Amino acid sequence: MDKGLVKKTDEKYAYIEMMLNSSCTSCANKGVCMAGDKPALLKIPNKYGLTEGDKVDIELTSNTKLTSGFLLFIFPIVMMIIGYYSAFVIVPSDGAGMIGSLFGLTFGVITLMIINKIITKKGIFLPKHIRKIS
Repeated sequence: MDKGLVKKTDEKYAYIEMMLNSSCTSCANKGVCMAGDKPALLKIPNKYGLTEGDKVDIELTSNTKLTSGFLLFIFPIVMMIIGYYSAFVIVPSDGAGMIGSLFGLTFGVITLMIINKIITKKGIFLPKHIRKIS
């Protein structure tokens, strides 16, 4: 379980800052979880009665972690490879392949932005359980 600190609340939402653990300092991907030098805020519906300053345990399903990791790290690379080979088939040159890979990567990033909006709107990757510890 991950731990977090409620930074602020409003009428509908609680904003939780994930607490970094010891393995976070040496993680090569900490830039994904952090906004600058601070952890990013997790926005959840405040149906748990959370107030500012509460410490919470957050449980994310393994499916959520795997899917988000795939979308963030693997999907753009796959789209870039597809773009390269699609362009290379049309015009068999490395230059066309490189331009195609840029288009594929751009398409992948734009697709991820659309997927992010859908996921956020539908609440698909919300934590499974949140438990107040103080």
